[in-house]
Amino acid sequence: MKRPTSLLRDERGSTIVLAAVAMTALLSILALAIDLGMLFTARGEAQRAADSAALAGAASFIEAPDNEQRARDIAVQYAAANSVRKDAVALVPEDVEVDVPRMRVTVTVRRTADRGLAVATWFARVFGVDEVDVAARATAEASPAGAATCLKPFAVPDAWDDVDLDDRYDSGEYYHPTDTGYGSDFRNGQPSQNGVDPDGTTYEDDFGRPIVLKEGTPQEAIVPSWYFPWDVPQVSGSPATGASRYRWNIANCNTSVIRLGEAYMVENGNMTGPTRQGVEDLIDQDPDASWDLAADSVVNSRYVPWKASPRVANIPLFDPTQPVDPGKKPIVFNNITAFWVEEMKGKDVVGRFLFATGVGVGSDGLGGATEGPEVKFVRLVE
Repeated sequence: MKRPTSLLRDERGSTIVLAAVAMTALLSILALAIDLGMLFTARGEAQRAADSAALAGAASFIEAPDNEQRARDIAVQYAAANSVRKDAVALVPEDVEVDVPRMRVTVTVRRTADRGLAVATWFARVFGVDEVDVAARATAEASPAGAATCLKPFAVPDAWDDVDLDDRYDSGEYYHPTDTGYGSDFRNGQPSQNGVDPDGTTYEDDFGRPIVLKEGTPQEAIVPSWYFPWDVPQVSGSPATGASRYRWNIANCNTSVIRLGEAYMVENGNMTGPTRQGVEDLIDQDPDASWDLAADSVVNSRYVPWKASPRVANIPLFDPTQPVDPGKKPIVFNNITAFWVEEMKGKDVVGRFLFATGVGVGSDGLGGATEGPEVKFVRLVE
């Protein structure tokens, strides 16, 4: 039995209408999906910009703990190195929040209509949506870490109020890691105390101040037979024992994780030969670089920035009020600092203080523990 021709025509017409409606809906969904994908991409780009700016701003606290403006400027600079939908990120003052006491920086990247920066849509305009606001927020902080790697095998006593200027801690002389320690303002505007700079150059926050990293003569040793070397734990690739490992640790990055408050062993003896060889090996990695007093910086380094040079060394400090016994005895560190390893001056190793990557548990000079700034690492917290 044949179906009426008119009925077949009616069904074909209905199918065409349904197909057209379905195709329109499908194309609309596809168009919206494309717009949503583009907006998610824009949101991701904004988040990356906010993350990098916040991290960079917080990292500035490691070198300049109280400098709010520097943290803001660096955050803005790093944000501008990013883009959202090919437009460079431009922050305004309210986009950067700086919490100096908590060493936190919060950055909000906004592409919004009220700034004339909303992200334009492609297909959503059919539905009356011409643009969409996009924003991302990130908070980073410089947090206590309590550990570091790549430490050199020199240990330096932290700075105290050396009333009689004899370079020996005497009972009753005041020490506090944040009040008198290296990187504090205790010696601001004062010349170098150890006389390395004969012209009496003065220093701000100790930056560039020459410090003896390893004593070279028995007369300078604060403890008989100990001249500031310590035994960095062995790692793969370093010599097993003795002077060879000590020399290797001067010239290379020992990846052992060194923790504040834990005990390590001092190295006995002067080891003048291995010290000189290790320092020469280190300097040969950036041989033309030197400290420029006028520029208050390193010049002629083959590394850009110069702080990436292997001659920028992590050096641990110890509490000067806690005596170090002669012989192969333990030592505990309460700070880790960055120095520019400048030269061998006679038998002394001389470095230029750069900044404290942190200060750990210190002492009040009376046997009581106090808290100071700590070794910092930078992390995202929001």
